[in-house]
Amino acid sequence: MVAILTSQAQKKDPMAGKREFRDKMVAEKLKLSEEQKQKARKLNEDYRKELTELRKKDDLVVKEWRSRMMELNKKHREDMRGLLTNQQKEQMEKMKMERKKIGEIDNNARMEKMKLHLDLNDKQMEEMKKQRIEMTEKMKTIRENQTMDMMKKREEMKVLLQQRKDDMRSILTEEQRKKMQEMRKATPRKRKVLS
Repeated sequence: MVAILTSQAQKKDPMAGKREFRDKMVAEKLKLSEEQKQKARKLNEDYRKELTELRKKDDLVVKEWRSRMMELNKKHREDMRGLLTNQQKEQMEKMKMERKKIGEIDNNARMEKMKLHLDLNDKQMEEMKKQRIEMTEKMKTIRENQTMDMMKKREEMKVLLQQRKDDMRSILTEEQRKKMQEMRKATPRKRKVLS
């Protein structure tokens, strides 16, 4: 019976299974108490209800809708963080650092793959690595800027991403740019939803 309900819930919401798995893993790693788990479930349910209600509002301007969405996300993160003990917050930071290290490993692997596929020389690789480091620092500065609202941060990020594309074009030869376009067409990109 429970499996059927879970299966039906997942058909309605394809992310439900992934969320359950992620939440379970985080709860285990942080060693959440039963009380914390119940409070977290309640916060998540309330958050999803508020999201659903916000999505139903068609009388909002896109900018206002995004602003409310970001406020809702920020409040949810703060509420969830408020459930944790200091020790759990430290563990959460460790987990965040681990994910960051894994991300760096993935980035380096992508760079090596790109070097092979596009036949990049050492000078091009150095320029691309330098560009990536500079871009990462600029993005970090934008994210940590408390004076900017989320909409302004997004706009700044878009400008940086366009700048990165332009810089990449200046590093690659015409032939390498064509190869890169072919590679992108051959492997569809996963769409990231910004929150």
